[in-house]
Amino acid sequence: MLWYKLVFKQNQQIHIGSLNWGVINETEIFIPGWTIWGALTKAYNIFNNHPLSANQALFETITCFYPCFDKDGNSVLFPNYKDGQFYLGELSENEFRLEFTDVLISTAVYPVSRQAKDGTLHETEFILPMGKKITSNDKSRQLYWVGLVRLNEVETNDFFKKGRKIWVGGEQRYGYGELVLEKKVEEISDLSEWQLNEDASFKVENSNLPLKNYLAFTSEVIFEGEIKPLAEFDFQENTPKIKDAQYYINVGSKVNIKNSIKFILKKGKLIKQGG
Repeated sequence: MLWYKLVFKQNQQIHIGSLNWGVINETEIFIPGWTIWGALTKAYNIFNNHPLSANQALFETITCFYPCFDKDGNSVLFPNYKDGQFYLGELSENEFRLEFTDVLISTAVYPVSRQAKDGTLHETEFILPMGKKITSNDKSRQLYWVGLVRLNEVETNDFFKKGRKIWVGGEQRYGYGELVLEKKVEEISDLSEWQLNEDASFKVENSNLPLKNYLAFTSEVIFEGEIKPLAEFDFQENTPKIKDAQYYINVGSKVNIKNSIKFILKKGKLIKQGG
C-alpha cells in the first residue's frame, strides 16, 4: 500500500451538502473525505463493471480534499481559524464564498398557469469551477482539489489515469459535480504536512497544526476550534439509514493530544482506536 497525492480539476459547479437555512441549501467549501470516497468508489465500480456496493474499503484511507489554484497541487488552501473565523489558506470563508460560490434559485410551477407553487421556492448554493472577477482588474482563478489516498497500486493503476472523471456531491442529475483527474503522484513527503504517519495514524507530533481531517471528539483531547456532529449514512437502500453518528473536532481546529492515544484515518475522519 502506497500513499498518493491526487489532483482533480473542477469542470462543473459542485454542491457539497452542508446546512439548510430556511429555503437556502448551503454548500460546504471543501470536500469531506467520505464524499470523495463515495465518488471514487462509484466511479471505480462502474469502470470495472462491479456492483455499486462492491469495493467499499478500497479507498477508505483518504483525506479531505482542499482547493488550490495550480494543476500540480501546490500551495493547498488548508483550513484554519483566525480570530474565531474559519479560513481556507489566507481566504476567509466569506471571501472564498464571495469569489467561488453562487446560488441557483428554483421553484415548482403549475403546468397550465405557470404560477409558482406555494412553499416550493428554494436556493441551492454551489462552488464554481472558476472564480468570479470581483473587480475589472481581477483574473478568474481555476479551482483544483487536492488530497491524499493510500492505494493498492496493482488493483487501481488502470483506473487512475489522467483525464479520469468522477462526480462528487449532490444535484448531479442537473449537471453538477464533474472533477477530472489532473495528476496522481506517489507522495510520502507530504504526509507530515497532512499530520499523518505511513500507517494512516494521526501524527501526534504535529497536532499543534490546524487539523486537515476531522478528529473524533473525546474528553482526553484539548482543542481550540469547533465541534461538529457528523452522521454517516447507508445509501444502499431506498431510504438512507444512519450507520454512525458522533461528534468530531472540526478541520482547522488545533488540538493537544497525549501520545498514548491513537487515531486512524478513515474517509477524512480520524477515529480513536482502542475504545
